[in-house]
Amino acid sequence: MDINRKNMDFLFKSFSMNFASGIESVPDTWQKFCGSIQSGAAANVYPFLEQFGGMREWIGERQLKNVSTRKIEVVNRDFEDTVVIPRNDIEDDQYGIYATLIAQMGCNAGKIWQDLAIEALLSNPAWIDDTAFFTADRVYGDFPIVNNSKEELSAETYAAARKSMMEYRGHNGRNLGIIPNLLIVGPKNEAAAFAILKDRLQLRELASGVGATDNPWNGSAELLVLPELSGDAEDLWFLTATNGILKPLFVQQRKQPALVTLDSENDENVFCRKEYIYGTDARGEAFLAFPHLIYRGGASA
Repeated sequence: MDINRKNMDFLFKSFSMNFASGIESVPDTWQKFCGSIQSGAAANVYPFLEQFGGMREWIGERQLKNVSTRKIEVVNRDFEDTVVIPRNDIEDDQYGIYATLIAQMGCNAGKIWQDLAIEALLSNPAWIDDTAFFTADRVYGDFPIVNNSKEELSAETYAAARKSMMEYRGHNGRNLGIIPNLLIVGPKNEAAAFAILKDRLQLRELASGVGATDNPWNGSAELLVLPELSGDAEDLWFLTATNGILKPLFVQQRKQPALVTLDSENDENVFCRKEYIYGTDARGEAFLAFPHLIYRGGASA
């Protein structure tokens, strides 16, 4: 291919289409358990309502909910990916082999939000009350919010987690109305989770021996299997309530990835090294938000 501005612009347009197709190929799995927030600054600060429980009958003076002076600050991080294409490959019409590489770059760029969501899911930072996000020691007012267990996934531990979440109460003592609807597991726990949520019958120890009874948890939640829950995280499982306005996690998006290039004859990389540079960058972060909307099991600590 002749190296001129028109041809290089056409090549960049073609690569941009490859990049976009790569992004579009990425599933939006993270949106099943995360909300998204558009960020307009280097960091976002989130004040949280410490009191939950909904409206009350208005008798006498209003009861003001306290917007906590304790806040979560979420700082956006920068991410990039860059490839170099030798000028000779462009001149010799070998640029087609790089289309797949650019498409994969788009796929990786589109997956950044999933990566950040999983990273946040596997973390356990201190929340605004200076207590670990996943813990057995948190209270809202006088009421416990236990969202952490060391127990492995089973029908019994699933039932216990579900019961615990549905009994959560806010600062005013009113039930929070939590209904878990999504069970997140890794490959190791997939079969156990399937047996809990998908099997119509359940094996039980009956007085007459082992027998089958109706499975009360059949269809009680959706199942999401994340390959990233493997290795050190293979025993973890999460029961979440994602069907409300608030979400247990949020992905904060400052800048969406886009393809950019240094392909001008006056660019230092072209002039000195006969190289064309194609790259992308994004900015954002993810964070755990509301402890009462997610329960973690199988944790070693």
